[in-house]
Amino acid sequence: MTKTSETGHAKNVANFEELTNLVLSHSMRYNPTRSAIKVQDLQMLLTEAKTSLQNVTNALPPYRMAAAERETAFQIVPSLTTRLVNSLKATDTTSRMDETAQALARKIKGERAKTIQPTTAEATATGTENKHISTAQTSYDSVLDNFDKLIKQLQSIPQYTPNEMELQPQSLNTLYETLRVKNNQAKITAIALDNARIARNKVLYQPITGLTDIAADVKTYIKSLFGATSP
Repeated sequence: MTKTSETGHAKNVANFEELTNLVLSHSMRYNPTRSAIKVQDLQMLLTEAKTSLQNVTNALPPYRMAAAERETAFQIVPSLTTRLVNSLKATDTTSRMDETAQALARKIKGERAKTIQPTTAEATATGTENKHISTAQTSYDSVLDNFDKLIKQLQSIPQYTPNEMELQPQSLNTLYETLRVKNNQAKITAIALDNARIARNKVLYQPITGLTDIAADVKTYIKSLFGATSP
């Protein structure tokens, strides 16, 4: 995907419209043989480009709202996870059960089981520096997956019967479903936005047939028509 900003895309279309208007002002002399740079085709491409920009503009608000709602909904998960683990540890469960829940909690919060030792200058020089792969699973999908596993783990433990409503499995399942719906909505709107941007970029930047290449060809034809030094 092009790195041009949203403002940059609009500027490109505005410049193309200016070029099209320039061509129209010389309609009697502007008569290329290539159909793609004829006046009618330029006007059609301009309309298509404007529509593609508007489609992106229309897709942005739903995505931003869904993403913000998802972010807000997920903010409770790390602290709630800590409470769940502590509530479990306060019962007479085995240390193995506690550690299983703690491992899931670390994944939910993107923490490591052990602290990575910093690499020393000597280790770097000798090529023996610590090698490690990030184990943080903090994407929304991963958080959901591990949160679901933690809920099921707690449900399977007879000793886990908290009095606090928000820590009870039924409440946790309701929260999980809310998070799942928020995440799915954000993903759906993100796909719609991505598709709109892909379609826009195709109209503007597709080689040969895209707006920028067509504009370059129009300029080249104008140079051949009036000369390279013509105002």
